[in-house]
This record gives sequence, C-alpha cells and structure tokens, in this order.
Amino acid sequence: MRRISWILVLILAVFSVNIAHAAIIDTYEENFDTRQDDATINGVDSWIVDQGEGTSAIAQDSTTYTGSGKALELVGATPAANVSRSAAYGDLSPCWLEFIVNPGIGAKARSVPSGKIAAVNFDYTGKIYASTGSSWRDTGETFTAGEWYRIILKLNFAAHLYNIYIENAAVPEVGFIPDKENLNFIDSNINSLSQIGFEGVYNITRTDDSYIDDLVVHFIDRLEMITASQALMQDQPSNPVTVQLQNSYSEPQTAWRDVTLELRSSSDKGEFSLQRDEWKPINQVIIPENAQQASFYYKDSKIGTPIITANEYPDSGWEEAFQQAKIISMPAYFDVVVITPQVAGEYFNVEIIAKDDDGEVNELYNGEIEILANYISPYSGAMQITPDNAFGFNKGRIELELLYPDCGIIEVIAQDKEEPSKTGYSGEVLFIPAGFSVSADGLQVVNRAFQVGVSGLNAQGRIAPNYQGPSALSPVYISPDTVSGGAITPQAISAGGFQDGLAEVNVKYNRWGAIKIKAHDEAYPAKTGLSEVVSFVPGGLLVELESPPSERDFFYTGETFEISISVIDEEKNPIPNYQGKINISSTLGLDLPGEYQFMEVDQGRKTFLISADSPGFYAVAAEDEGGELKGESPKIEVRQATIQVVSTFAPVGTTEVLIQLVDEEGNIITSENELTMQVGLQEEYDNSSSSSSATQNPVTFNKGVARILVSNTQAEMVAIAPKSLYDFKIKKGTVTFGRIAKTGIGSLMWREIKDYKNIEADLR
Repeated sequence: MRRISWILVLILAVFSVNIAHAAIIDTYEENFDTRQDDATINGVDSWIVDQGEGTSAIAQDSTTYTGSGKALELVGATPAANVSRSAAYGDLSPCWLEFIVNPGIGAKARSVPSGKIAAVNFDYTGKIYASTGSSWRDTGETFTAGEWYRIILKLNFAAHLYNIYIENAAVPEVGFIPDKENLNFIDSNINSLSQIGFEGVYNITRTDDSYIDDLVVHFIDRLEMITASQALMQDQPSNPVTVQLQNSYSEPQTAWRDVTLELRSSSDKGEFSLQRDEWKPINQVIIPENAQQASFYYKDSKIGTPIITANEYPDSGWEEAFQQAKIISMPAYFDVVVITPQVAGEYFNVEIIAKDDDGEVNELYNGEIEILANYISPYSGAMQITPDNAFGFNKGRIELELLYPDCGIIEVIAQDKEEPSKTGYSGEVLFIPAGFSVSADGLQVVNRAFQVGVSGLNAQGRIAPNYQGPSALSPVYISPDTVSGGAITPQAISAGGFQDGLAEVNVKYNRWGAIKIKAHDEAYPAKTGLSEVVSFVPGGLLVELESPPSERDFFYTGETFEISISVIDEEKNPIPNYQGKINISSTLGLDLPGEYQFMEVDQGRKTFLISADSPGFYAVAAEDEGGELKGESPKIEVRQATIQVVSTFAPVGTTEVLIQLVDEEGNIITSENELTMQVGLQEEYDNSSSSSSATQNPVTFNKGVARILVSNTQAEMVAIAPKSLYDFKIKKGTVTFGRIAKTGIGSLMWREIKDYKNIEADLR
C-alpha cells in the first residue's frame, strides 16, 4: 500500500457565531509538563486525536525544547496524527497564539484548510508558509528538521486579519517585527477562537516525528500603570507604582511566564527600586509567572514632571505603560493615593497620609481635613467631591470612600482645615462615564442626515457635564437582525463635539430597517448606551425604462426591453438590504406583476424584462404598500412595424431585391440601422434553382431599407418571406424571373403559383 506523506500544519478553527464579551478573558497555557510520560493526549483536558492512533500523539520527555519537562510528540505514522483542542478561548482583539515547534518534514504539499482562521505550513521544501484567505503566502522564513522554532500569531477579529512572527527558538530576534502582516482570515465570518489543532507528518525517507511545546493563548494588549501619578518631594521615594498586564478592555491578564519589564525615566536623575526603605537602584522589574502585575518605587532629585515608562523585554508587541510624576521642592504635608481610572458617580477608595517637614509619616497627626477637586481636564467644573471633609487619622493615615459625580481628569486635594497651607495632591485621576444616553427621532430616511443626541452619564444616570469623549457610534440591528455593510457615519464623536457632557451630531445610516444606536467611550468600550428603536425608510421609488437602441426613440411591438424599479435612499442610490413590498401598475396593461416583494439578493433594484403586443404610449408606476412612496417612469412609445418586400421582375440570373421597414402609415422607418433579418424562399418549381445568402446570414437594415441578392437559374416566380425577431407584420413579395428569347427580344416568362397559402405557411 502506498504511504502518503503530509506536512505539519497549525490550524485555528472557530465557531461561526459571535460570542458576547461577558466575562474576563485571560491566558490559557499548555506546556504538557504535568502529563504522564508516554501517555496519549487523547481525552485529556479537551484534547482529541482527530486522525490516527491515540498512541501517535503522546506527552514525552525525551525530546523537549529546554531539555527538561515534557513536550507533545506527533509520531510519524500513516495516517498522519492530527490533534485538536476545542474551547471558548475568547473573541477579544488582539488575540495572541504562541507555541514552540520542532517540525518533521513531509514529502507532499497540501491545500489551505477551509472553515478556519489561519494555518501555518512547514512545507516539505523547507519553507514556512502562512495562509491568507484560500492561498499560501511565503513568509520568507525556512526551517531545518530537528530544530525548534517559535511561532506567534496576532489575531484581529474586528478586521479579520492576522500577523505572523517566526524565529529560531535558540536565537531570539532582537526586534519584534512581523514576518508577514495583514494576512486574511481563511473564513472572514469567524469572530472568536474556539479550536486549536496540529497535524503531523509522515515521510518514509526522513525523520518525521514532530514536537509541540509551550502553547499559549493570551489577549494582552498593553501594560498599564494602575496607580495614580504622584506628586513627590525632591529625592523622596514614591508610594508603590503598580504596572499591570491588560487586554483591550482594560481587564487584568495573567502572565504564563516571568515577564521582564524595562523601567525608564525622562529625567536623568530618576531612579527605580524594588524597596522603599532599603533603596537599591534597578532598571528592570519582573511580573512573575501566574501573576498579573508588579510594583516598584520611584524617586528623582531633579524638580520637574518626568515621564516614567515600562515596556516588556524582549519586545512582545504590547503597548508600553507610561505616567507623569511631579517632583516638587516643598515638603508635602499629605500624600493622597488614588487608583485611576474611576467611574463617575461610584464610590472610590482614597488613602491620605500625613507627612512632617522631613517627608516622614506624621503618626501624631489627628486633625480635620477638607477634600477638594482640582480640575485638570477640563480645567473648570461645578461638581465637588463628597464627603468634603474627614477626620479620624490613625497613626497619620486615613482611608476614605469618596464620590465624584462628574467625568474628566481631576486631582484630589487634601488640606488641613486649620492650616490650609498644609496641602497634598493626588496624581491625576480619570473619571469615565458609567454609561450613555442616546436620543434620536424614531423615523428616518436612509442616508438622510438626522440629529443624534449623546450624553455621558454618571452612575446615578445624570449627565456628567465634564465628559469630553471621544465616543463611537454604531448600529445594533433589530429588524432585520443581521445586516451586511450597515454603518452610521460619522462613526465617532470627537472630544470637541461635547459641550456640558452633551453632543448633538448630524449622522446618516445607510440601510433599511430598524436599529438601536449604540454609543460607547472609545477608550473604555464597555461603557455604552442605546437609543430607542429608530426605523429607516426609503427616500423614494425610481422607475426607469431602458432606452431604445441608438437613433430610435421607440420600441417595436414584440421587442423586449427592461423596466427597473429601485428603492432609493436620500442620495438616489438603491438600498442594498431593502425587503419591503411594492405595488406595480402600467398603462395599456404591460405584462408586469401587480406587486413585488423585494429580496436581499435584489440589492434594492429589481429589473423586469417585458414587451408590448400593441402600439401606443406606455408608462409604469410603483408605490409602497402604505402609499407613502411613489414613482413613475417616463412614457415610452411602442410602434407596430411591417417588413415589406418590394416585388420585382428580373431576367434569369441574379437580381437585387429591396425590403423596407415601414410604420403604420407606410412610411419607411429611416431611424432603423441595427435591426437584422433573414428571408425564406419558395419556388414555383420546387427544385432548389433559386438561392440567396440572406436565407442563412442576417441582413441589417440601413435607414429602414435592406437589400438582398436573389439568384435563379430558370424562369419562374420566387416568393420571398422575411423573418425577424420581433412581432412585425410581414408583407411578402415576389421576384418573377424570365428568360431571353432566341430572337434577342427579351420576354418575361412567369407562371402563377398554385398554392400561395402553403408557401406562406412554409416560410413562416
């Protein structure tokens, strides 16, 4: 039996339905270290051997990336071993998939799999390919059997595109640069990751076992400093600064390995330390495996506003964290510690620490303080923090629950009630909206501008006057519940569009049906609001008749022509998803349906192919079921025409015969220069002595006249009957062929056709 060899392919398969983001999406890791040695992976933690024997996919410790632990071995066998794991990994972008592979080499190419997100192909030629849609793309990277390679995919479910990063695992690359960017999903309808699969290889001439290790799925988008920026005395340590791994929804994410962060300051006098009391300068901090964040301390001997940053090392493609500190020379009498961001109108925790002139905790302080808001952006406001005073310090510290009902950026100020010069400022704290209110009139015309009101709300449902955006607008489909290409334009409200927390913008929506309009904060998309249902109706009906052929301004009876009915928007374009019903009527009773139900496949425009049996002036009208929309075509003339053969006499041989196209009054239709026809011949003596090329080859009218040649080798009468595409009247004619007498005097010889009706029937 012939053995078939394959290549190693990574396949990402997914469900074709959207999975709503309801819970925190976090990291999944599989390093196979906890698996029993030489035991099949089949049936363990949702892993399934889809093809081949269970013993062809085993966890083993003889061949691993680090020389310890375990790796998954796909044993070279026929059929090749295929394994997969199905789970609801998540639908958030970016989604990262990373693994280390020691690929075997097959001996046969294969096609891109269908119904997947993406595939990585270690080809039998030694090249590494990645899918882009239904085809392979050469990544420019090659591989060698027996070596380990790190593969990273960055998936974007919103754009249905992904990037691929490839490196030799033993020689990591310095920069994090994709080998290929913006590769298309194999199936662009897939919006979440639900399956990961690996396919083994078989090769009778080479080592064909393949090994997989350190498989990770994560959704880390950025590093974020979650403690508020701090005002520090010159050369005094800060409170802890915490940097956290986050996804694009600002949710914390778990590290599957130790993540090293590089720490930098824009000040040449700035320093970092892991401890506050025993200061030891550092430039790196580690987020440990299975942790989500790490903390450090900062101090600076230079007065100013330095920027401190943290970024991963080596580069992993995440956004770096940065924060501005404030270094002051005067002693701070209070440290005010607040985490940012906070939600407007929700209680938040604040710690206030009394300090003495040396910057140490003043454990004897037991005064009363006032609590104020210092407006940063916008720089003014009317709403205040509550409660606005506090007392009850314990060893110089107090923890409070405060409420600020507005949006924007503020600093929380604490100052001694008796000595206001004793003051402390928090870092900048961002307050985001709890949600939005969205208002719009309930009936609109497709692609006609209308006004939408959007307000940022606090947790009590009141407008937050200092909300500045930016926010995004998008449709939520009600009826129909799925729409292709539906969009609100513009899709965003800029920060400058809000005044006193309210934005009133003119927008358009480009599809028919009913939607709710969703608004959300661009930086915090979980903060949303919906309008009531808004219905979008067409702007009109457009009924169009096909123009007659050039030089004619009419159609013939029996000639087919098109009538198109378009349901149009405000910009006179057909509405692609219109699915309503219209009533159709016509003058003189054209053969059209009395009503038509539009389907999505019509794309808003339906064309009917019709013809008229009688001459006259025709027009078509259409209206929707409610009679609100009406449209009528221009009138078009239909004429009855006759093809008329001009009878003639001719000697035996070849003669020219004129055929005319005439109207109802017998006038030649001189505007006709495109119509073609053929003729039939019927002889007096049925012996095929006559002929004409016009019986086989169409002849074109020129200014309403066609000329044909008819030949005959004997004296007789030949009837000529035209044939045409349309419902013309036919007026046949004859050619009477004679012969030349021996005396030289020409005499025409003819004979009456006995059964002309039979000839007519034969020539039809």
